[in-house]
Amino acid sequence: MPTGCCPGARWTLPGVERALAFTPAERARVADRDWLDYGARDEHVIDGPLRVWRTAAAAGRGLCTVALHVH
Repeated sequence: MPTGCCPGARWTLPGVERALAFTPAERARVADRDWLDYGARDEHVIDGPLRVWRTAAAAGRGLCTVALHVH
């Protein structure tokens, strides 16, 4: 990435898509371990991050993330 340039989510999108491209078998394993309760209109936990990344990339925006661990 060039110095002084902020290309936003577009620059990293290809790598993120590769990392979050789950096979049907991987999706099934995730579903078996997922303890979240989903409503009829809720997005699955493995679908949301890639959708948000693609939306930011399409808009020419960046992303900010937060990790929260509740004990």
